[in-house]
Amino acid sequence: MAVGGDYMIGSNVRRVALLGGLSAIALLAAPAAAQKAAPGAAQSGPEQAPAANAADQEADVVVTAQKREQNLSDVPAAIQAISGDTLERRGTKDLTQLVEFIPGASIVSKAAPGFETIQIRGISSGTVGDATVGYYIDDVIFSIPNLQLAPPSRLINLERTEILRGPQGTLYGNGAMGGLIRLVTTKPNTTKFTAKGQGEVSFTDGGGTNYAGDAAFNFPLATDKAALGVSGGYERLSGFADGALGNNLNGIESWNIRGKLFLKPTDNLDVNLSIWHINNHQDYSNNLLRVDPPRVHEPFGITPFIDTVATFYSGSVKWDLGTVSLESGTSYIDHKLRIDSVVNSPLAVAPGVVLPVGIRNNSTFATSSFNQELRLVSQGSGPFSWIVGGLYTNATIRSDIDVNIRGLGPAIPFLNVVGAPLKTESFAFFGEASYSLFDGKLIPLIGLRYFNDVRTASGPTTFGGVTRVDSGRGNFDALSPRFNLTYKPSDDALIYINVARGFRSGTIQTGAQAQLGQLSGVTTGVIINPDSLWTYEIGTKLKLPAGFYFDGSFYYTDWTNIQIPFNTPFGLPSVVNGGNARIYGVDLGLNWRTPLRGLTLQGVVNFNNSTFQNINPQLTAVSPTARNGSQLPGVPKNNYSVGATYSGKIAESLNFNFYGAYSFRNRQQDLASGLFGGQIENLTLRAGLEIKRLRFDIFADNITNEKGPILFTPTAQQAVYPRRIGLSVTMKY
Repeated sequence: MAVGGDYMIGSNVRRVALLGGLSAIALLAAPAAAQKAAPGAAQSGPEQAPAANAADQEADVVVTAQKREQNLSDVPAAIQAISGDTLERRGTKDLTQLVEFIPGASIVSKAAPGFETIQIRGISSGTVGDATVGYYIDDVIFSIPNLQLAPPSRLINLERTEILRGPQGTLYGNGAMGGLIRLVTTKPNTTKFTAKGQGEVSFTDGGGTNYAGDAAFNFPLATDKAALGVSGGYERLSGFADGALGNNLNGIESWNIRGKLFLKPTDNLDVNLSIWHINNHQDYSNNLLRVDPPRVHEPFGITPFIDTVATFYSGSVKWDLGTVSLESGTSYIDHKLRIDSVVNSPLAVAPGVVLPVGIRNNSTFATSSFNQELRLVSQGSGPFSWIVGGLYTNATIRSDIDVNIRGLGPAIPFLNVVGAPLKTESFAFFGEASYSLFDGKLIPLIGLRYFNDVRTASGPTTFGGVTRVDSGRGNFDALSPRFNLTYKPSDDALIYINVARGFRSGTIQTGAQAQLGQLSGVTTGVIINPDSLWTYEIGTKLKLPAGFYFDGSFYYTDWTNIQIPFNTPFGLPSVVNGGNARIYGVDLGLNWRTPLRGLTLQGVVNFNNSTFQNINPQLTAVSPTARNGSQLPGVPKNNYSVGATYSGKIAESLNFNFYGAYSFRNRQQDLASGLFGGQIENLTLRAGLEIKRLRFDIFADNITNEKGPILFTPTAQQAVYPRRIGLSVTMKY
């Protein structure tokens, strides 16, 4: 690992070897892609696949990324889909583990479970403002205004995940600039009762013992008419950082429960109703004083923590009307993020005299959000396909912020915001249409979305002993087109060109933030304008002989009027529309169903160049990382992963399963501090035996005990969770 230095020689060798291998295989096999495999050659269709490997063949997964069912290999976009069974066998339990294997995606910041920010393809601008990645749970949106937060739940009992790279503004709207992550939960089965349970125990290097348990039940209520699915889980992860109050202080406790009711009152009507409650608690956080050895900030008489509590209500309806289907998605989110933290800020008052001053932040951000989407989708086998729809959102986030200075006697108030609500009410109309030409070999598509958002904010803010009433109103709108041209020379080859616009709504910051920005020398205001981008992409998907599946794409993005946060001299963030960025990169992926029955190899790689352009000189003066030609903060120049999955019978009713993966993420820079986090390498191994309905797995995560840091901030470092070795037992009925 190198922090703020050159790449390690070994990492260079691995990266070059992987790229060379992927490129050589793709180039050698590509000329055959436009033709059917010769008689007797191995085919990549599902009929040739070992049953245990069916989930690993990406080309065969059915997805709904374009709001209609399609095989993954037929979607003219950069997308990965991973089935729930594959996630389970890989031990992928959260979004951090998921994005390690997505080319061009990475964790920008993860202070605690549910308090994390993700970037895709270089679209990253800190942790404030609306997210630059869109999130959907089933068919309904998950969005927290003015905070870049991902869904906080563990990835259990899912049918699949879908990760779309590149702007998805036409179909998915505001914020899906860099891409979209969909969590598709398991649909209840109306014909038979099923049950599944998993227990896990593990040990953390430098920490203690961890426990986890998950269960899922399916209850058929009426054959072909109704069923209920219930699932939930609990996890306790040991802390590993030490401090004045003891050792292993930053432990995590998480639990969630979900109920999903499926109803089919008539043959042409499907209804899904769902409630999902999530509760995450972490003492202290992943923001440490140092990562090697790991140590938390001293507490000043309090025990810091981060809590995320959310309840997600959703309902979806699909009414089959023959040539079209009428579809509805409704959701209500009740989300609360609570932070209580202390950061050391020693104050030098004389030569050799330093006072142990700390800054305490005790804040709560409570969000309620209602979303309603309605759409008509064409059906049938005709050449003309279309979709039209609309989305309405009404959300409020209430901020209670109390920042005070400790260590100089009684706490000294610094910043206080009580119940200041930011409200957003938006609507959008969207549509896409495509026409299949020359027996489906050429398919042009055009789409358009109109978005309008009215945001208001008001409330008292006390800063430096002076109270003022803040108020602001912004009206933001946008047109987001998409143009796509797909060429299919054969059933096994697809080439596409995609041009799309992404959009993120503007926002409102407090008068205190604007004032601090002005005092720093940066001209900013209460209203922060929207930012937007255009992405131009060419890609291909190839089903190749001998069980290979290749996908690759080249993209170029122009991002304008970026909402850039910067730190003020008082350590509080202010935001300004600070400049533009130019981004270009390459995604490559290869999946090989080998001749050895049951063995599949995977590899993905991304190279990304994301640089600031036309940056406001005032911003560069206070934040040297925001300068023309510098890499965007929170964005690695490359990441890659390689993996192997094997499942085979070693005796009657006895299977052996194996999964191994190595991932690499290059260093990322923090905007405020200008410091680079470390190169992150993760080696994971899982192996086990499956006997009828029982499966036993031993596993090891972060085998090399990578410390990180993920990133440096001006006051803290974020650590990678240490090496963890354990055993899991899964039972199905």
